[in-house]
Amino acid sequence: MIANLIVDVPSHIKALIFDLDGTLVDNMGLHRDAWEETGVDYDLPITGAMIDEMAGIPTRQIIELLADRHAWQVTDYDQFTRDKQAKYRSIKTAAGKTTPIVPMLELVHAYRGILPMSVGTGSNRKGALQSLEDVELTEFFELIVTADDVELGKPHPEVFLKSAIHMGIAPADCLVFEDGPMGMKAAEAAGMPWVDIRPLLADYAK
Repeated sequence: MIANLIVDVPSHIKALIFDLDGTLVDNMGLHRDAWEETGVDYDLPITGAMIDEMAGIPTRQIIELLADRHAWQVTDYDQFTRDKQAKYRSIKTAAGKTTPIVPMLELVHAYRGILPMSVGTGSNRKGALQSLEDVELTEFFELIVTADDVELGKPHPEVFLKSAIHMGIAPADCLVFEDGPMGMKAAEAAGMPWVDIRPLLADYAK
């Protein structure tokens, strides 16, 4: 089965670390919708392209960065964050369970019991656990590091370095799977090789 996967894991790799949203779980469309609808509520012209650019960064950090970049007036970042998260939950409930990204699901199944695996995500813990539960992947990971577990979100490497420390694996021997530019920067800053899954998924769909 391993020979038929979308990516060959190099022989020197001793652990795998996965981003969550858009990497393991096909929910980025829901997040874009939640951001855009929350933007409408706050009279802010938030677009899906803006969110794709910052994929992997925690919600509060994203709205701070966007407000600074575009000179938007946001008086309460914490309230905006709560509103966006509530909007996401509402949209997700209406859509039903989130679904897995199949080739990544196959990869996780293939390496279960062969290499230790963890998740490093910009989502909060409650949302991350729910997403993993939806796609029946929670039990596959030794550790799930979320935005609630770090001081600095992606592109800072803390989320990935915590995973490596917990698994007892040197950063250079961990392979990160990501779909977001900020996550790739975080992996690089951590000294970890990384895989941009987006072109792999495009090839898989052909």
